[in-house]
Amino acid sequence: MSKILKKSFSIILALTMLFSAFVINSSANTVDEENAVMPCFSTIDAVATSFTISGLVATASVSMSSQYSTSLYIKIEFQKEKSTGYETLETWERSGTGTYLGLEEDRLINVFCDYRIKVTCTAGGETHVKYDYP
Repeated sequence: MSKILKKSFSIILALTMLFSAFVINSSANTVDEENAVMPCFSTIDAVATSFTISGLVATASVSMSSQYSTSLYIKIEFQKEKSTGYETLETWERSGTGTYLGLEEDRLINVFCDYRIKVTCTAGGETHVKYDYP
């Protein structure tokens, strides 16, 4: 009887080790897939946005830098929230050549509405789109 107990216990331990090895492998694969795609810029070095509302004035500010001197372009779309989505009320643009470009604009607003900015930055042939909320 003790031989049957020893064999049963050995089989249970072997199966436990086998199943735990499968669990470790499947959880490791899941972690790798989460970080598989990382955004990487080749021309744009950094994009910084700021969107603030103070009283009746909204201020949108964008600055971008590139890794080397190239053509730079910034477009800010000032948008108001509607029931069907966002509607662009005003657009500001600036372009230049170099490694740094900035744009800052103000606009009067209705304090009872919700707003955001859509920022499009282009350096060389690389484009980055970003949304900012107050």
